[in-house]
Amino acid sequence: MRVLYVTSEAYPFCKTGGLADVAGSLPPALARSGVEAAVILPLYDKIGEQWRRQMTFRRYIYVDLGWRHEYCGLFSLERQGVTWYFVDNEKYFRRGRLYGEFDDGERFAFFSHAVIDLLPSLDWMPDVLHCNDWQTALVPIYLKDVATRWPEVRGIRTVFTIHNIEYQGRYGADSVDQLFGLDRGWYDDGTLRMDGDVNLMKGAMLMADAVTTVSPTYARELHYPYFAHGLQGVVDLVDHKLYGILNGIDVAHYNPESDPLVPYHFTIENRTGKARCKREIQRLFGLNQESEWPLLASVARLVEQKGIELIREILPQLMDMGVQLIVFGQGDPKYI
Repeated sequence: MRVLYVTSEAYPFCKTGGLADVAGSLPPALARSGVEAAVILPLYDKIGEQWRRQMTFRRYIYVDLGWRHEYCGLFSLERQGVTWYFVDNEKYFRRGRLYGEFDDGERFAFFSHAVIDLLPSLDWMPDVLHCNDWQTALVPIYLKDVATRWPEVRGIRTVFTIHNIEYQGRYGADSVDQLFGLDRGWYDDGTLRMDGDVNLMKGAMLMADAVTTVSPTYARELHYPYFAHGLQGVVDLVDHKLYGILNGIDVAHYNPESDPLVPYHFTIENRTGKARCKREIQRLFGLNQESEWPLLASVARLVEQKGIELIREILPQLMDMGVQLIVFGQGDPKYI
């Protein structure tokens, strides 16, 4: 089987959250199991020179997105048994950051369209396109759109993974043709329409051959309005092809016995180094180096979805218990 993993970020090249960790570890794990795996992502300016020196320029094409006719370069490198492809366009990806730009819809529509247009330029035609979150939600839709006139891609199947359903890629109704270059029928028939807007995540959920989430628990939770952020009806509709698959971890990379970022290594048999690591964290954050005091640390985006409200709610009890608490991250200003 040949799987092309389509992602807006991947460790160690660029990262803002857990998606990058999965994109950086799952394809190599698939490759070790015998799957032919490749990854394609944007060539952001944040990707360091140490990686760029290893890249090979493959070719360039032009991508048509509505009335736009944009340059699109393709670079690649080999790592951990996986081919990593990088889509180049400095207009869209030389921004100093990955997300949060005024034209993110156009940027990731370009990337999604480029993925389809570049398929003949890859080493092989994939059997599966594995797409992730709203930034790649247009890929299954563009694939369905071109398959009506491109027989070679009709056999490709698509998987769409929901890492965070809160961010859905919502845009005005006129974006269907003017921004994304699609026929208005995709909106008029309800595939992309939701509450008077375009909803890219909804479209991907409907069009993908399978929909997955990052855990069985999350898959169950998405059937409830509180967790689904308005998409619970769509979740119910695609339940027959919805699977919750627990995210794994790269046990070779995140290994306290050998991780160079862990100051004092330890094993399950000898945990002396773990106590020393605790004292080092206490020292770094100016806490009393008390070995018997519980130390809790949270490294996450400081938003309600990540449970920061739960920590705030029990904070007085934690203090009364003598618990040392470290919360580290960026997010909603009201939590900072």
